[in-house]
Amino acid sequence: MQRHRHGLSANPSLLTIIAHARSGALDHAWGLLRDAGLDRINDDPAVLSVVGRLLKDKALRAHGPARQQLFVEAASAYARAAEIGGTTYPLINAATLSLLAKQNERAQSLARLIMQQAQSAGDDADTPYYRAATRAEALLLLGQADQAKAALAEAMLSAPQAYEDHASTLRQFALIIDELGGDKTWLDSYRPPRCLHYAGHMATGAVPGETGRQIRAALKEEKIGFGYGALAAGADILIAEALLEEGAELHLLLPAAPARFREASVARSGGDWLERYDDILKSANTIRAVGDGSVPSSPLALQLAAEVAMGCAVMQSNVLMTEAVQLVILERNASAQPQTGSSEWACAAWGKTGRRQKVLVTPRIGAGAETYRVSESGEPRLLRAMLRIEWSGANTSLLSREIIPRLTDIFAGEPKPSVRPRWTDDALLTGFDTPAQAARIASSAIAALAGVADLRVAGHYGLAQQVEDPFGGAPLLIGSVVTLPAQITLSTPPGAVHLTEDFAAALNAGPPMMRPSVEYVGELSGADEGETIRLFALAQ
Repeated sequence: MQRHRHGLSANPSLLTIIAHARSGALDHAWGLLRDAGLDRINDDPAVLSVVGRLLKDKALRAHGPARQQLFVEAASAYARAAEIGGTTYPLINAATLSLLAKQNERAQSLARLIMQQAQSAGDDADTPYYRAATRAEALLLLGQADQAKAALAEAMLSAPQAYEDHASTLRQFALIIDELGGDKTWLDSYRPPRCLHYAGHMATGAVPGETGRQIRAALKEEKIGFGYGALAAGADILIAEALLEEGAELHLLLPAAPARFREASVARSGGDWLERYDDILKSANTIRAVGDGSVPSSPLALQLAAEVAMGCAVMQSNVLMTEAVQLVILERNASAQPQTGSSEWACAAWGKTGRRQKVLVTPRIGAGAETYRVSESGEPRLLRAMLRIEWSGANTSLLSREIIPRLTDIFAGEPKPSVRPRWTDDALLTGFDTPAQAARIASSAIAALAGVADLRVAGHYGLAQQVEDPFGGAPLLIGSVVTLPAQITLSTPPGAVHLTEDFAAALNAGPPMMRPSVEYVGELSGADEGETIRLFALAQ
């Protein structure tokens, strides 16, 4: 299991190195390790564990003989850490990595040593969960699958809601089973609860009780533990209430601040919807307004909020090694050509990903969500995935000889930007129709300039206002989607791509095929007091 708790707090350099590794800047993390002289240390278990972690990350990105050799080195670093520190967490890592390095006998020898330690004093530094999970992992390495399952069940009973710990264990077990050539399906029964994206039509009257029963039955059947969606009158509120009643976490993603969304999508429906809306807000685990909120019921604002909600459900399912599903409530005569941002649109978008979904068809009572939509006012607004590609320390010769030509080649190919690239003295700003297109260019830029220039790339996805250039150039985009990437690059390490949660979520809302992975790396202070922006690294 990948754990590095012991000793790190005493060495800030190690924390920084791990932070850079999690950011996707693995090469830069290695550079920091070497610059601090830590790569030459062989008697500090915390340092050796970090070295093992970096080598394992590098191995998982490698192929063929290089991959195997990196696993050998990672196992050796962990084994040395265990020898010095006398704890089981580096020892179990050494055992599993030895298996991945094709050193089966060594893996089993280390696993037997772990079992002997477990029968004696044990590791008091570990929690009951990790003691049982470590024993389960050792049993799995020894080929004792039934005993491993029992020990894993014991671990999860000791910490039933430690879902991220469960996921870490399951991820490690999957690597072991893949290497041994076994059947992984038994892991499914140990997975955390599923994640739900929900959507549905608004209504002005009471929705039949049968719909409520169907919602609850679907949540129980799917074992839903996390829900992501909006809170308009009607289906949204019904599903949110059911999620809370079932004890699931509720994460609200609204196209405007709660008070403004309340006025646009709840107040006009009458009945007791307002009271129910307010009650749910008090119980929700998180509430976040997506976008600028200037026109909360516009199609693009609704699309953005829906994409982020869908993607957040998928990202959480990835973190927890579980599944994301969708529940949508539609009227019987739903449009075959859905309007952007509508419930039908969300249903169709999810369906294209191949993920499972459940659609409940009910009669609509009163006006629907589309009735409340208003046209965009003022200057045109667009939904764009913006990138800032920034370099530092490059002289004019390097810029003209290497950086500009290589970036020019990238932008000469596909996909084409929908926002014309603009140069400054140290950065390029451009935009694309979708996060997937922008992510592809971001990765290409990092790869093309590796070893030539220290590139930092930042991305944000959101609504921008388009205005005419007063000096006769191409139309300009204004808004936070354009300015925020410059703020993000200030904390982005060289060789990394950092994205806002909106960008990362919308990227994950799309089809999983060939999609790069993202990992949470921290928070950035927003423009408003107390506001924070969650950042994710794009895997290279």
